[in-house]
Amino acid sequence: MKRRIIPGVLGVLVFAHAFAIAFPAIAYSATVSSGTVKARSGFVRAAASAQSAVSFCVASGNEVAILGEEKGKDGKTWFKVAVGTSTGYIRSDLVSKTDKKINVSDSLVSSAKASSAATTPSAAATAATASATKSATSVSAGTGTVKGSSVRMRNGASLTSGVVTYLNAGTNVTILAEGKASDGNVWYQVKKDDQTGFVRSDLINKITSPTATPAAAATTAVTATATATASSASNSVKTIEPGTGLVRGSNVRIRSSASTASDIVGTVSSGCELKLVGVEKAPDREWIKVEATLQGKSVSGYIARDYVTVTKEVKEVTQTVQTIVGSDAAAKSATSTTTQTGTAKTVSDNTGPDPDLASIKGVGVRIRQAPVDGNVVCQLSSGHPLTINKETNGSDNYTWYQVSFSYLGSSKEGYVRSDFVMRSESGENEAPVGSADFEESIASLPDTYKNALRSIHSKHPQWKFEAVDTGLEWSDALKAESSVGKNLVSKNSIASWKSTAPQAYNQASNQWYTFDGGSWASASPELIAYYMDPRNFLNESGIYMFEKLEYADTQTAASVSKMLTGTFMSGEVSDSDGSVFSYADKFKEVGEQTNVSPYLLAGRALQEMGVRGTSQSISGKVAGYENIFNYYNIGAYAYSGRSAIVNGLIYAKGTDEAYARPWNTRARSIYGGAKYLSDKFVSKGQNTLYFQKFNVVNKENTLYSHQYMSNIQAASSESSRLQLAYLGDDEVLTFRIPYYRNMPDMLCQKPTSDSNPNTYLATLSIGGGELKPAFSGVYDRYTMTVDPNLESVDIEATAVCSSSSVGGVGTYPIQPGTNTLYVSCKAQNGAVKTYTITVNR
Repeated sequence: MKRRIIPGVLGVLVFAHAFAIAFPAIAYSATVSSGTVKARSGFVRAAASAQSAVSFCVASGNEVAILGEEKGKDGKTWFKVAVGTSTGYIRSDLVSKTDKKINVSDSLVSSAKASSAATTPSAAATAATASATKSATSVSAGTGTVKGSSVRMRNGASLTSGVVTYLNAGTNVTILAEGKASDGNVWYQVKKDDQTGFVRSDLINKITSPTATPAAAATTAVTATATATASSASNSVKTIEPGTGLVRGSNVRIRSSASTASDIVGTVSSGCELKLVGVEKAPDREWIKVEATLQGKSVSGYIARDYVTVTKEVKEVTQTVQTIVGSDAAAKSATSTTTQTGTAKTVSDNTGPDPDLASIKGVGVRIRQAPVDGNVVCQLSSGHPLTINKETNGSDNYTWYQVSFSYLGSSKEGYVRSDFVMRSESGENEAPVGSADFEESIASLPDTYKNALRSIHSKHPQWKFEAVDTGLEWSDALKAESSVGKNLVSKNSIASWKSTAPQAYNQASNQWYTFDGGSWASASPELIAYYMDPRNFLNESGIYMFEKLEYADTQTAASVSKMLTGTFMSGEVSDSDGSVFSYADKFKEVGEQTNVSPYLLAGRALQEMGVRGTSQSISGKVAGYENIFNYYNIGAYAYSGRSAIVNGLIYAKGTDEAYARPWNTRARSIYGGAKYLSDKFVSKGQNTLYFQKFNVVNKENTLYSHQYMSNIQAASSESSRLQLAYLGDDEVLTFRIPYYRNMPDMLCQKPTSDSNPNTYLATLSIGGGELKPAFSGVYDRYTMTVDPNLESVDIEATAVCSSSSVGGVGTYPIQPGTNTLYVSCKAQNGAVKTYTITVNR
């Protein structure tokens, strides 16, 4: 489904402009080429690199202005593009160049040229220097450390600017400049590795801050466009004062380097004394370099800080001599500083975390236009970052936050109930690091998985997790699963849940095609992405989607009974052969016989038959299939003009000793279907609800096929049912968590719009000639020839859908020769289809 993306304005990277109060009006006087994005969601990045931060996204079919191109370090060609005033880089193979020329601001074109050529001091640079002198209060090659977790480095000095990256507490940064922005806050321009951006000053502990004259400060600030007039040099001598500590935990591993992937050089347990000789920060955690004595031998290596009780911190003593030469005078100073690594705090006037940093907790949390019952803006899931602007009391007696956030490339605002938000000052954003075994089990997972799993681990420390590398590209898997008809949703679902592919949606009639007996429509790629993204279900309910489904001795009939309470299977049933059995006992017995979790069997039967058990698949009364039962709806899908139920009963009536067919008793159906599940799915690696819904592991039966359920929501629904089996228990469970290559940085969100997607015209006519080919809403290019004496033409058009709007109708002058006219049809959801008419006079 096409979406109109309105990206936020990118921050200005030159510090001299970052704090400007007003910007000049945009002058659209430069003409550049245009292109159309052909990726489903084109990432526009801050630099010509796939590793660069995503500035905004442009949906498939939307137009971009092409400002220039350059070769990236990856050897690929990248276009520098603009949408409005937002600019960035996108791989050239994701854009189709068009013949159309569009007008953009001169400043966008000149900035594109400047980025690819070296600059020299000029009158413009001198002016920029003067401007920076007024706005920058001090500039230095100073250093600092980050305070608070996941602090945003932004591409402009504003809370609404895009995020370049997130910085962890204790991260060292170089402070390039500082100044007061239009929001009244003091901001630092900082550099970390090869990334430069802006951080509010209260989130940085400044360690060194050599003084510079205002003129030198301004010159330093505009080094992107002018030659600096100040320079600095320093000489440092560092010494280490070792610390001491004690191991906490059993069989804690000492590794050869600061990584869970490195070799194990020894193990130690609680109480073992350690000599601490250094600290190293890795992307996932902090490591302490230690020396220990094991069986009379000295061992040196690294232990994660979480498993060390520090009794004396390591100290790094640095002697620094730094000279700064400004344009007016030279100042020399020598300083001696002591930096204590570890958890000790650097003395500062402000040590609190970023007060506005927060994130969503929960799945599909509604963001509303107003507290309590306002219209839904969108739905967000765990980990989605927010900025809390203010709070208010709702009529429901809850506290509500007014928040701002980025969604599908656009800046949005809304209200969310406070209990669905994790604030940084509460420490909830960073779940505690778990045991060594647990951390090692999730080490290969992307970082965007780990916080949610650590939260689960802290509540259920006995649970086991297995990371499953599918080896598949996320985009490839999503494309395969988005094939029309493979994944279905109720035909009565909201518009954005249903596919608009030509085989799924008839634009001419404004109707979705139906599948599987007429009750289902093909699911949209956006909805499929939401249910395919494992990160959306790493919570107390959704986690059961990944539970291993083999039989275990700890599984009990009593727990099955809890699952079945209040359903048609809550008690006993009389079978067609006169026997009587308890459903809970039967699922437990069959699970043990077939090596399948009885919880899966009970949940699957409820999913297929419904809570009330009214499905004709188990009535035993369908004409021609009396006393035939199919509790798991195996083989039940519509084909050959027959309904899904009839085809399922045809399968159940067949003869097959391996699966105890015919299923002419309820007990035989429950057993035979379980044996089928065991042989065809569980024993083939499709041993979780997720893998049965999305076959991304069983190559023997062909990836993306051999999927048990077509209902896109089925695995999620069954997962909630499985949870009921464990309420009040704390069993040892194992979960297989899949991941893909190059997954999106943000969790895939569930679409929420019910706006109509129709972009077709129902009629199109132009007076004075005949369209060729004859008009059809499918075609978007036409030609016509008119009388040489005709000076204007009248365009008339109507849309298929009344909620769509038509542009380009009316009277238009035409010149001798070739004239190109455009008529557009804009859908209610913002998608646009443009019809092009070439008029030859």
